[in-house]
Amino acid sequence: MKLSFLGLPDHPKARVALIPVPFELTTTWLKGTKEAPFEILKVSAQLEFFDEETRSSPQEDLGFYTYPLEEFPLNVHKALEKIEDLTHRALKEKFFPILVGGEHTITYGAVKALKAYYPDLKVLHLDAHLDFRKTYLEDEFNHATVLRKIYELSIPTLSVGIRAISKEEFEEAEFLGLSIIYSYEIYNSFERVLKKIEEFLKEGSIYLTLDMDVLDPSLAPGVGTPEPGGLLWFQILEILKRVSQAKIVGLDIVETRPISGYPFTEFLAAKIIYKFSAYLTVYNKWIKKSES
Repeated sequence: MKLSFLGLPDHPKARVALIPVPFELTTTWLKGTKEAPFEILKVSAQLEFFDEETRSSPQEDLGFYTYPLEEFPLNVHKALEKIEDLTHRALKEKFFPILVGGEHTITYGAVKALKAYYPDLKVLHLDAHLDFRKTYLEDEFNHATVLRKIYELSIPTLSVGIRAISKEEFEEAEFLGLSIIYSYEIYNSFERVLKKIEEFLKEGSIYLTLDMDVLDPSLAPGVGTPEPGGLLWFQILEILKRVSQAKIVGLDIVETRPISGYPFTEFLAAKIIYKFSAYLTVYNKWIKKSES
């Protein structure tokens, strides 16, 4: 099935490729993330095609291409291989990849592909949960273990917005010296948090994984594991603005769980993709350089 971002035809010289990943296998509470790519793409047609903040129209200035919606294997390893292959394909075709999930496990496949292209890869992880368990419900590859699997690839990470963590994860994170910004730190001093993020972004190629539950559930109720105390709209925009000025090489947006009759979270996910693309249009010198 082909469903394009913004409901527009694919741009003939698109720089950004959306990769729908309707994969859900290991979610353990509220189900439905496999429906998110279709619903996000469908509702994206309701966005205004102009960003007043940057005075840009990314569908014209960058251009979007959307890969077809496909079925994914109901096997986590085969699904991750397919995600890795799709990401490789997008990179080979000179696209900036945006993966639209799906459960958070999909990040591992994208990161593996990007690591092959960018040995200096780093991951900025926006999430309510640390996702650093060794196993979860006897699964090694799981939405609750994805950051650990990335850590095992020797990829530096910074987790932002964490406010739900097991004691075991907390103690091991402390022992290993993981870089974590907890949600209460954002509320204590957002400016200090922004400086920490900017420091992380200074070097290396950056991949951003954005779990929608990093946002406060008053903004994004349609997620599998909502947690109070999340980021607000203008806070997420300030973070995205800084990320867009780094050497950003890919993005995923995961864990949206559509709520029937209330498509607000899907619309918000589409809006985030559009806003981030607007920031790329204005601020990102690497994308501009790769066009020449």
